[in-house]
Amino acid sequence: MKTWIAFDAAGTLFEPAEPVEKIYADCFSSLGFGIPESSWKVAIAKAFAITPDPIYQGTGAGEVVEKGWWRDLVRNAVLTTEIRPDVETMSDAFEELFEYYSFGSTWRAFPETEAVLRSMKSKDVCLGVVSNFDSRIHRVMEELKLRDYFDFVITSADVSARKPSPRILERFMEKAAVKREGCCLVGDSPEADGGAARAAGIEFFQLNRPAQGLSNFEQWHEERFL
Repeated sequence: MKTWIAFDAAGTLFEPAEPVEKIYADCFSSLGFGIPESSWKVAIAKAFAITPDPIYQGTGAGEVVEKGWWRDLVRNAVLTTEIRPDVETMSDAFEELFEYYSFGSTWRAFPETEAVLRSMKSKDVCLGVVSNFDSRIHRVMEELKLRDYFDFVITSADVSARKPSPRILERFMEKAAVKREGCCLVGDSPEADGGAARAAGIEFFQLNRPAQGLSNFEQWHEERFL
């Protein structure tokens, strides 16, 4: 039986090339609002904790909704600091940050990523990506030279739902024409990735670097599926 692996993307295959707090600090400092990177690190963590998932209204507007969510995240991060940029400055800062993360040069693949993907493909295993991201991921993966390993890439913007909703994995199984027992998901988030896998009824492997990375996943997958 042909088996399929669904991979999460950011945090699983690649990560930001530089600390996110440094990028925010540099961006806002260039606009006249300088605060330490340590303050941004706390602010960004709080923003992720308090910014609710996007609300998708019907289908076909996933990209717009996702960008709106990122805008809310940046605003919430700023609101947890002592700076108060005006509306125009906030808009400029958001657009700069959003564009910044659309290039492969601002991300880096984990050291074992390519070796594991190459090994999986040599075993005739089919690979796909299911990511809580938007269309920027396609350029990122192309420029990181990862895209060719995958049969397809599905984002939350494509299905108007984010993990832990099972919808993205259900779309994955539809495109792959595979049953639940023939696929699994590997990701770094027990809440988003693990929750989606449970809801979709497929096996899940949780990364927990540095103790457990993609090399550990490869061994786990071989024991269960090959």
